[in-house]
Amino acid sequence: MNRTNLSFSKWLPVIFLLFVWYVPRNTAPGGFLEKYIILRWSTYFIIPLIILLFVGIKLRYTSKIRFTYLIFPILSLLFIILFSGWINGSSLLNIAFAILTYLRYPLLFIVLLNINLDEYDLKLFLKAFFFLLIIQIPETFYRYFALGIKCDHISWTMGPWGHSALGIYMIYATALLVSRSLIIKMKLSYLVLILCFFSIALFGEIKAFTFLTPLVAGFTICICLLKGITRKKLYVAAAILICLLAGFVLDISLYEKVFPKSGGLKQIRTALYLEKQGEQEKKRKISRISGFIDVLSQPEIKLSEYLFGWGPGSSLAGNYVAERGKIFDMPITHKNQLSETFVDVGFLGMLAYYWFLFCLLIQFQRHLKLEKDETYIFLNRALLGIWLFYVFLGPVYGLVWRQDYSQYIFFFLSAILYKRYYQIIDLKGESSIN
Repeated sequence: MNRTNLSFSKWLPVIFLLFVWYVPRNTAPGGFLEKYIILRWSTYFIIPLIILLFVGIKLRYTSKIRFTYLIFPILSLLFIILFSGWINGSSLLNIAFAILTYLRYPLLFIVLLNINLDEYDLKLFLKAFFFLLIIQIPETFYRYFALGIKCDHISWTMGPWGHSALGIYMIYATALLVSRSLIIKMKLSYLVLILCFFSIALFGEIKAFTFLTPLVAGFTICICLLKGITRKKLYVAAAILICLLAGFVLDISLYEKVFPKSGGLKQIRTALYLEKQGEQEKKRKISRISGFIDVLSQPEIKLSEYLFGWGPGSSLAGNYVAERGKIFDMPITHKNQLSETFVDVGFLGMLAYYWFLFCLLIQFQRHLKLEKDETYIFLNRALLGIWLFYVFLGPVYGLVWRQDYSQYIFFFLSAILYKRYYQIIDLKGESSIN
């Protein structure tokens, strides 16, 4: 295919990546866009506009839109949000924004699935992603070693709260590097990059990266080895594991020296044993991780609230509406994605979203059975590691189903893989396997 005259639409995924990468985080206090806080919610308006333009163009030139069976969990979650808002008396604004919070990227996924994305688009996107990530290394190193800046402000270009986004980007990148090393070819630069990620996590106090990356990378290694174990793959896996162990131990050993006033590691250590307090023994807990359990332990929860939550907007601190969410009336210190989703839409809403995510997993496995191209096999195995973080590890720790930076890359890469699956079966005439 001749790419000399590359159309502008081919660059749209990269342009959107640049927007998501830099704009929302810089609306935080101290960021260069703090006076334009509306930009923090810009994708709540941009994505619906993209969807409307897509539907309008499709209906004008062709009536065929491939929704796939993923539309069923999407519609189920939409119905649950509407019903939860109705029985809880939520405002229309809260209902509308809850729909956009949970469904804007699944719906964007459907759009991406219906446009002409191919291997060139994948490589262009990954080049842009890794370029943006790699240039963070000299910036964060300079800010820490030359200026003494650390923690939330470790990256100037990504904004005062950019360290959390940076942590998730590095987790995704590690899964991609590990998979490519085992499926295609490992380079020494990949191991250096991973060690640099651990250094940034140390300077930026990104505990999520330090503790969750070994799990994501280990899972990715196991998945890649299932494709066939060779001596070369074992050597590569051993090199990666040594690199991960070195980075993890270095971070843990230096953490309290870099952040002497932080009680993060102390809280984790004390959570691992029982401590006597009076006549009772209470197990210490990590507040960020225990948020969901803290919400469930509230004695006044009704059956309808278990099923449908307290209503859309119950998890919010007044970011786009004036009133604070009902979750702030509870005696809990931290929240995570599970606790927020539960109070917004209850167990049924969580079940609908997980239905959608497990449908993606099934499709990844179907794709692997047909795929022969190593580029897509490497993406498939990497996406399983990213899927593990997005579906299980991330929701226990942070707000991965709400933030743009954790969603866009996951759903874009998933759309590439999903699109590839349908290209294969269309070429082979094997649509019956669906």
